Order: sequence, then structure tokens, then C-alpha cells
Amino acid sequence: MSVDPFLLLGASAADLVQAHPVDPGRVRPHRVVDGDGYKIRMLTMDAGSVMREHRAPVPILVQVVAGGIRFRVAGTEHVLSPGGTITVTAGVLHELEADQPSHVLLVLLR
Repeated sequence: MSVDPFLLLGASAADLVQAHPVDPGRVRPHRVVDGDGYKIRMLTMDAGSVMREHRAPVPILVQVVAGGIRFRVAGTEHVLSPGGTITVTAGVLHELEADQPSHVLLVLLR
């Protein structure tokens, strides 16, 4: 049995959004894929929801797919809209707050 050398996660941002509905009042991580050296999650966040300050044990890349968030890290608040992307070193405190229903792609690098 052969394994495909690729995995199409979505042909568009709309595909990613449709596959992971926002739960009212919640932040919810959806497992997208666990690959060799990385994990991809889609965070869905309802308007006003907050992923409280925390640390990731590995470096991360965060990209807004839809909606808008405030990403706080190292004493600075970054307002991110679709396409907005930020990386964070392992072990650094950070926090996310959704200004509107949002879909945020999270890549954890091992």
C-alpha cells in the first residue's frame, strides 16, 4: 500500500472554514493532521472568546483564515485579519482573543 506524497487540506479558505464550524461561546481546537515533524490544528473561536495566556512546548505558526483576532505576545498586541500570520518561539507566553467568529490555523513544529 503506497502513501500519497501530499495531503490537500482545502482548495480554499472557504473549504477550511466549512469543515470546522464555530461553536457558540467557545474556543475549540480541531485536529487537522499530525505529520512527520508537525501538527496542524484549526482553532475555531466565537466572537469575544479568549484562549488565555499559555505556552506552547514547541515553536508555532499561527495564521488567521477567517475572522479577526488579537494576538498578544511579549507585551505587544497584534491585530490579525485573514492572512495575518505570526510565529512564536517555544515556551513563550501568548494569548488569543477573537474580535469576531474566527478560524485560526495553528502549526506546531516538532
